[in-house]
Amino acid sequence: MIRILCLHIAENQASYRYRVEQFLPYWKKYGIDMQPLRITSKSYPEKLSIALRSGKYDYVWLQRKPLAPIFISIIARNTRLIYDYDDALYAIESYLKRKPKPTQPGSKQIIRRLNTTLKKSSIIFAGSPILANYARSFNPVNTFIIPTSYSKLPEQSPTAKNGQTLTIGWIGNSGNLYFLSMIDHAASAIQQRYPSVRFSVMSGKAPEGLKTKWEFVKWSKEGENAWLDAIDVGIMPLEDDEWSRGKCAFKLLQYMAHGKPVVASAVGANLYAVLNGKSGFLASTEAEWETAFESLVSSQQLRLDMGETSLKHFLTAYERQQVQEQMATILHKHYKQIVQIPGNR
Repeated sequence: MIRILCLHIAENQASYRYRVEQFLPYWKKYGIDMQPLRITSKSYPEKLSIALRSGKYDYVWLQRKPLAPIFISIIARNTRLIYDYDDALYAIESYLKRKPKPTQPGSKQIIRRLNTTLKKSSIIFAGSPILANYARSFNPVNTFIIPTSYSKLPEQSPTAKNGQTLTIGWIGNSGNLYFLSMIDHAASAIQQRYPSVRFSVMSGKAPEGLKTKWEFVKWSKEGENAWLDAIDVGIMPLEDDEWSRGKCAFKLLQYMAHGKPVVASAVGANLYAVLNGKSGFLASTEAEWETAFESLVSSQQLRLDMGETSLKHFLTAYERQQVQEQMATILHKHYKQIVQIPGNR
């Protein structure tokens, strides 16, 4: 049994739920004993104590939060470090229009901590090809692409609704509402042309200052699946910048798992999550967004066909069990190597 201490971010973060929590009930099936421990909000003495005791484990799995170099050095000396990240922490967030604070992505402190962590890690799990490319500049051999995954839903097939209203939906945290402004012209044009089309957003707050009329649904863990079932098309607009190119297309996976056709910006991991013209559309301009909306709004059969392809693609590449088996294989292969070579870090 491989013993791993997983130091993770706060439990209310989506990154924790989908890159740590959903795997926890299943690790022992793969011969892995995973002990989760929240690292955020820990004091300096608490972090030091955790680092000093890390030798009790075969690995310490650090999820997303790059710690100060002193803690990383102690952990890497005592055991083997696994670093898992799903955001471009080396870049400034798209919606941030000022210099980042020291604790924010893109700051000198975070970049220094991230780079140190990547150099000293025995295994790196990167959430997208872009993140993997960055990590490989520091750790070329032991970096692996592990996409964010989503649990398979009860057996279902996409079905066309009989109602007159068609719903185009976006789900995400409040900070990412910024990206809706990028498709506002296209969405409002469709809304005016097709009165039966509604746009629905599930988030922490409603979008503001847009021409498009968005129906707001307050996000809740309990209501998420019902909302995803109710929409007809899922969307993920992004800006083509360094921060967005590192994103892991998670909201697309949510739509895909529910058998929805998708429209997404042709940026980063979206390029792999969307089978352009088959499971949905990739768009680079507002004109392309409007054309994609028009195609899906005007053809129920296209929505149904793309939804079926979307679900199949999800089950093949992003379903929880598939991704967990991939990680378990990597871990056991690495562990076998270090057992054969005592003292190997």
